[in-house]
Amino acid sequence: MLLAAAASVAAVVGRRPDLLVLAAPLVVAAIWGQLARPRGGAVAEVTMSTGTLREGDVTTIAVDVHPRPRADGVITLASTPWVERRPGNGIAHLEDGVGSIALRTTRWGRRQVGTLSVALSSPWGAYRVGPTDVPDLATATLPVPARFDASAPTPHPRGLVGLNRSARPGSGSEFNTIRQFHPGDRLRRIHWPVSLRTGELHVTSTYADEDAHVFLLVDAFSDLGPREGIDGRPTSLDVTVRAAGAMSEHFLRSNDRLTLRTVGAANIPRLGVGSGTRHLRRVLETLASIAPASERRDDGEHAIRGVDPMALCLVLSPLIDQTMVGLAHTLAARGMTTVVVDTFPEHLADNPGSVHEALAWRIRLLSRQAQVHSLVTRGVPVVPWRGPGSLDHVLRDIARRASAPRMGRRR
Repeated sequence: MLLAAAASVAAVVGRRPDLLVLAAPLVVAAIWGQLARPRGGAVAEVTMSTGTLREGDVTTIAVDVHPRPRADGVITLASTPWVERRPGNGIAHLEDGVGSIALRTTRWGRRQVGTLSVALSSPWGAYRVGPTDVPDLATATLPVPARFDASAPTPHPRGLVGLNRSARPGSGSEFNTIRQFHPGDRLRRIHWPVSLRTGELHVTSTYADEDAHVFLLVDAFSDLGPREGIDGRPTSLDVTVRAAGAMSEHFLRSNDRLTLRTVGAANIPRLGVGSGTRHLRRVLETLASIAPASERRDDGEHAIRGVDPMALCLVLSPLIDQTMVGLAHTLAARGMTTVVVDTFPEHLADNPGSVHEALAWRIRLLSRQAQVHSLVTRGVPVVPWRGPGSLDHVLRDIARRASAPRMGRRR
């Protein structure tokens, strides 16, 4: 419009009709842009393929503009921590009013993805509509459970269904003994070699299979180390959350009952006793909602209240905050089977950033070693987190200790 006006004035003043010929296409483009410009604002419908992801998963944000514009469009997505955009600049073009941007989440947690902006323009740049901001999209990234497996049985099974061998005979899969046939025994249990040799029916008896109760206590006071996401080195809270997810997945898939409590994080719901895949989803969503050190006044007494005395108590902590050490002592003093899982990342002390940091870690680890020694002296095993098989040795020791003879008082 400016060029057309300037050329028209110059043509009239200088009596140059050729300038009017040169300015005519500019006038036509300006008039066409004004007539073709959308009268109403563009309405963008934004959908995400899935609102709940796992660390490292990729999702797609699809944008559909209504009504269909007869113009080019561009969508722009602002940068968000722990979210990688594809393409990397967060800009994608609309084709017939439809476009998409791929996202990859790199760390667990709940966050808002955005801001997403939509802008329309004509092919010749005669007009532009927008950019129009779309409300941020909420997404939840669940922690990827670390690899974990335990071949040792869970102590104190006393439920109805499960994969743990009970101390009493019943319907199960593990052999107990061969005994005489009783009314009500199943025919498939008949042991024919012994029956033919003795002349009387004998059957094989088994131990009952029952489920156990596992109580997970997660330390949310500390988040030590640089936050690098799933592609880098983990922080102490990353190790704790992923270890809690791995243990929950293992025990719940074994038909055990599980309870999750957190200490040091605000606005975290208390999960009751549950089992199955649906309860595992609730556990992972609760772990994804943890904000570290958001409740420093939490003493943990509310978290350990009402715990089943026959439950296996697993305390997941880097053992930096004294509160968690005190809670482990409290659970052991109440006679509960307690195991502390040490989730302190080794790379923090192995690769310090400076001489002063190395000295500070050395002093702190000496104090931490004294706290670990106090737990071991009390009979609370402290097991470093190593993934699969981390709890096998200690669970076998607990089962052996439970079956060992004890001194009794003679009446």
